[in-house]
Amino acid sequence: MCGIVGFISKQAFPASFIQSMNNTLIHRGPDCEGYLLGGTHEFDINPPQCDIIDSPIPFAFGHRRLAILDLSEQGNQPMCYRGRYWIVYNGEVYNHVEIREELETLGYTFRSQTDTEVIMASYDAWGVDCLKRFNGMWAFVLYDSKTEEIFISRDRFGVKPLYYYQDNQHFIFGSEIKALLKHPAVTKEPNIEYCKLFLKMGSQDHLRETAFKEIYRFECASFLKCRIEEIFHPFKETTFWSIQPNLSNEPYNEAKASEYAERYYNLLEDAVRLRLRSDVKIGSALSGGLDSSSVAYLVNQQLKAVGCGGRQETFSSVYRTTGSEYCDESYYINEVARSLDVRSSTIEPKVEDIIEEHRKFVYYLDTPARNTVMSSWHTYKLTRACGVKVTLDGQGADEQLVGYLDYMTNYFSTVPLGTLIREGPLYRQIPNASSFIARGSILNLSRCLLGEKLSLSILDRLGKKFSYIPVNQRMSDDLILSLGTLFHWADRGSMAFSIESRMPFMDYRLVEFLATVPATYKLHGGWTKYLARKAFDGKLPENVCWRRDKMGWPIPEEFWFKGKLKEYFIRTLKNSEFLLRVGIDFSNVSEIEIFDRYSFEFLLRCYVLEIWYSVFWGRDAYIPVNPQISSLD
Repeated sequence: MCGIVGFISKQAFPASFIQSMNNTLIHRGPDCEGYLLGGTHEFDINPPQCDIIDSPIPFAFGHRRLAILDLSEQGNQPMCYRGRYWIVYNGEVYNHVEIREELETLGYTFRSQTDTEVIMASYDAWGVDCLKRFNGMWAFVLYDSKTEEIFISRDRFGVKPLYYYQDNQHFIFGSEIKALLKHPAVTKEPNIEYCKLFLKMGSQDHLRETAFKEIYRFECASFLKCRIEEIFHPFKETTFWSIQPNLSNEPYNEAKASEYAERYYNLLEDAVRLRLRSDVKIGSALSGGLDSSSVAYLVNQQLKAVGCGGRQETFSSVYRTTGSEYCDESYYINEVARSLDVRSSTIEPKVEDIIEEHRKFVYYLDTPARNTVMSSWHTYKLTRACGVKVTLDGQGADEQLVGYLDYMTNYFSTVPLGTLIREGPLYRQIPNASSFIARGSILNLSRCLLGEKLSLSILDRLGKKFSYIPVNQRMSDDLILSLGTLFHWADRGSMAFSIESRMPFMDYRLVEFLATVPATYKLHGGWTKYLARKAFDGKLPENVCWRRDKMGWPIPEEFWFKGKLKEYFIRTLKNSEFLLRVGIDFSNVSEIEIFDRYSFEFLLRCYVLEIWYSVFWGRDAYIPVNPQISSLD
């Protein structure tokens, strides 16, 4: 896991530009730095581990290394293979061992034990089709000095970030936006339209556009291959992977359910096995929910199988302070920890630290988040303080197994009427589910009586936006939409503390399998995530495996911002000049009225946006004193 930066230019440049950009990402890779310079330069610095090659156009690559595999110098980047390929790469290809063995049968040799070399050898052997063989997360830029071509790619789900700025003179890229801002050619202005969309819709970390003007995200599940001089022209990435979900309404079958559950368990088990490959200490985040508990269980089983069960550690954010208990999952966390006999570490965010801790995370996030994300931030902070460098986390299961209540609207609006009548009442036992079931039921009946087209027309006139999208299709869409935001938070929260976050549920084999499973095996008998519960029945504590309520790293933000931080919260909103630029004016709203006139969700977005602006452009812009935070205060 690392940070990458670079630029390609039609003009000569000072080498100090690339070093300044690279230093911005020291938190992503505190173990080593390296550079590759091509073409004509102004050598005003002598950066460590600097390589120089001939190139028709000036360019520079920079790399910050977080050493996870092959901790020797052989793993440093930029890395060269066969004197031809040069790469800067951020991520992990978990099946690199198997790919290496296949390549060795083809005559390829390697000087390191890294997956980085495997990527370049795979490209040499199979060209762009190598991407389909990789099981992992990645963002890389590869230069072929023989053909003078650039090959850029990002993983299937966009777990690893890659941003770029482009004009007719420059192509500038990096793992984080703040690194691009160090280059003098890059526009340094907020994207006002994006900010307005954020206030309306929340986080939009799946879009090509970002909160920074003229800085864009490279598309996930895609690649670009072109000659180096073509990189200055607008391009469209080529997609190399997609899924086709099963949209059938087939009836439930117990024998098939058992087969599906076994297949699910085996795939997740192997995904965990691959993600335990590391030369450094590994732990896991534990929220107390089914997903993180399943990962912790599988890690436990595999460590015990090799006699290392006592090494397992889990990390959790808890909320035990009076008034914040509605966000606390300590009971379930303790249940899992006792069941697995693991070392469980917990942390509780302190209200007096929230303002400054949130400002720090905003700096590392780059783009505004729809909430403070303090549970994630503090969990990674605790993880780093305990000396763990890699975690296995539970993101991605909800979007594949019907983990969110609003998916019930899609499910019950599209199933056959008999299924609705038979199953609908069973789900009312789930806390807060009734409104979603009712909405789906009304939409289903409307479609049966009026037809889909007329029903949607009436809804549109009422100002209600809806589409009769089957739940499996909706979840497949969310693998890119909502998960893009969650991956963004996980990447930035973990990397702020120099930690690599790995996600077994995003093993593409598991994702492809779950897309083929009919929805009736994911929602069954009044249970969400039925397939996963069936797979872990008898393995996890019953009150965790068959837990009906869902929390998922909740944050007591109303308790904080309507309580001890209320005065600061309101003052920040009312005094914000940037909110005026995006059309929001709280100056004439009294402190008594503000929470009555606006939803807390909207007020929190406004607050986050103002903090984001002040961190990057304000008079008190945030400057990290110690980017690699390694201990608790």
